[in-house]
Amino acid sequence: MSNADAVRDERYREILVLSLVPGLVLALILGSWALAHWNVGPTFLNASLALAAVLLGGLQRFISGIKDVFRAKITVNVFVTVALAITIAVGEFRAAAVIIFIMAVVGALESYTLDRTRRAIRDLLHFAPPTATVRHGDYEVTVPVAELKVNDLVVVRPGERIPIDGVVTAGSSAVNEAPITGESLPVEKIGGSGVFAGTLNETGRLEIRTVKTGDDTTLARIVHLVEVAQETKAPIQSVADRFTVWFFPTVLVLALIGYLTSGDIKVAVAILLVACPCAFAIATPSAVAAGIANMARRSVLIKGGIFFELAGKIDTLLVDKTGTLTFGRPRVVEIVAANGAAEEEILKLAAVAEKYSEHPLASAVVAMARERGLEVPDPTDFKIEVGMGVTASHDCNSIVVGRIEFLRERGCSVSPAISREAVAQAERGRTAILVARDEHAVGLVAIADEIRPETARAVTALKSLGIHRINMLTGDNSRVAQAVARQIGVDDFQAGLLPEDKQRIVKELRTQGQVVAMVGDGINDAPSLALADIGIVMGAAGTDVAIEAADVTLMNDDLGRLVDFVQMSRKVLRRIKLNIFFSIIYNAAGLLLGVLGLLTPVLAVLFQEAGCVTVVVSSTLILWSRPGRAAHSPGMRRERKAMAPPASVKMTTDQSPYKKSDSAARVDPGTTGVCR
Repeated sequence: MSNADAVRDERYREILVLSLVPGLVLALILGSWALAHWNVGPTFLNASLALAAVLLGGLQRFISGIKDVFRAKITVNVFVTVALAITIAVGEFRAAAVIIFIMAVVGALESYTLDRTRRAIRDLLHFAPPTATVRHGDYEVTVPVAELKVNDLVVVRPGERIPIDGVVTAGSSAVNEAPITGESLPVEKIGGSGVFAGTLNETGRLEIRTVKTGDDTTLARIVHLVEVAQETKAPIQSVADRFTVWFFPTVLVLALIGYLTSGDIKVAVAILLVACPCAFAIATPSAVAAGIANMARRSVLIKGGIFFELAGKIDTLLVDKTGTLTFGRPRVVEIVAANGAAEEEILKLAAVAEKYSEHPLASAVVAMARERGLEVPDPTDFKIEVGMGVTASHDCNSIVVGRIEFLRERGCSVSPAISREAVAQAERGRTAILVARDEHAVGLVAIADEIRPETARAVTALKSLGIHRINMLTGDNSRVAQAVARQIGVDDFQAGLLPEDKQRIVKELRTQGQVVAMVGDGINDAPSLALADIGIVMGAAGTDVAIEAADVTLMNDDLGRLVDFVQMSRKVLRRIKLNIFFSIIYNAAGLLLGVLGLLTPVLAVLFQEAGCVTVVVSSTLILWSRPGRAAHSPGMRRERKAMAPPASVKMTTDQSPYKKSDSAARVDPGTTGVCR
């Protein structure tokens, strides 16, 4: 069975379990009605079936109501418990069972829609490998990670994940640290560089001295941060409960008045039943469920109604850069020619030299050459200088590709024009790879993490909706951050951040009383996503843990969907207010009829159910509601299609200009980026 089939079967089982109680309650009600209608068996038999339906569907609600009474809290559960207890006491068993059935259906819907368990947090530590290769002298042995000790020498080959936090003692490689640090390109690691558990070794063999294992690793610390952040979210008292505080005593007084004036206890029961705030109780969850379903069809998953309410109150939007505002992969964005060379010639020279390199930037160069239909022959005398560049030969020409310092060390002349252009590219947040032929620099290839085409439009639309404070957070250096912020229209940014730094920023803003939304995509964003008032994750590229830690998931990685979510949240809030208005009208009219003695308990249930149906129909209309399309206009779709990356570009988790190895794995805000 495939994973998709397993997930689908699990979902069906969940729906079956949630539908079990409402289904049994309905079956008991129909059985009771049938026995009474056709006079089958003694009266106590059909009454017993109805009473069994009440206890089966309402036991948990009754227990909650009794507990709330002892806590001196007046809630909807208290109201329902009192109303149904009196109804049962006067023998109106089926009327009580119908009320319970309605509430059981609503409860099942809420459980399925709003209370999905966040399972990925428990599995986060499995992101690190379960075993490690340890070197003892001249031989290697594979051992469980749990048996590793500080100062053990661990060997990690290309394509393997690093099992511990440690320091490289031998070898060199590009390591993808995006899941931990948010660093947008794989970071070059040489002797003395620090590495994290759970990161991916991409290109070379490393020997690492163990510094931290188990619960002490950065990955384990992130798990702890997520758990703590989730616990800080206090439950929100429902509007229905606050309404019931004053409504319940009022209804009791009216029921007493009805009984005293009529002398019929059934009049009091009818008043209690018609006033039962079921329509009021579902006014919010029904509208929220419809809004969630609407957004799900538009590839936006929302985990609870409270986030609709909070979305309309956002003061600050924090947005991770890599993988959120950008595609998170290197791409050739410009080719600058000099000394009479053509762009195609420069690209071909760079691609020939980089053809055998496994570095992500080399892949970007080769991919662009193939995209343009260039033939890329094999180089000769190919040699990589880690952290600097590549030398190669082809067709009697020597080729040097890399940093400007690397070219000069190899005796290549670099004109002032090319030097100025390299600096200009760095100031724009790009990596400039210089290309020299026969000891003369002939141009450069600029590579950058490509900004998503819809990003600038989405930022503009969010500002038009009243979210004026948008702050970009990134693990990249400040030059890259400034260049991206300028292009997308974001005024504020903070660079060189680790996961705890992002979480600290969220805490500080919330302490100031601001409603904070956080948008991210990686494990490193998970603690901040969990702590923010609204955590929003880019789902397709996002990790499972980030999706589970977040409250809203943009499944198609389109930031414009965030605009849809904010707009839909406002529609849902307006519909909730309309539903509350309807429920109050029905309650008021029903109370009036009940006090006048015009309702029997059964009619009271039907009248009360009519209010529920009205609210459900009102909420269902949201299913066909369309959010504004400011971020998804036809022009925007054409632009996105035109700017979509080619299939030939190699995908990586996160990209940015290269940076030097850093044993602390932290970005130096002053670093402009290096090539190898």
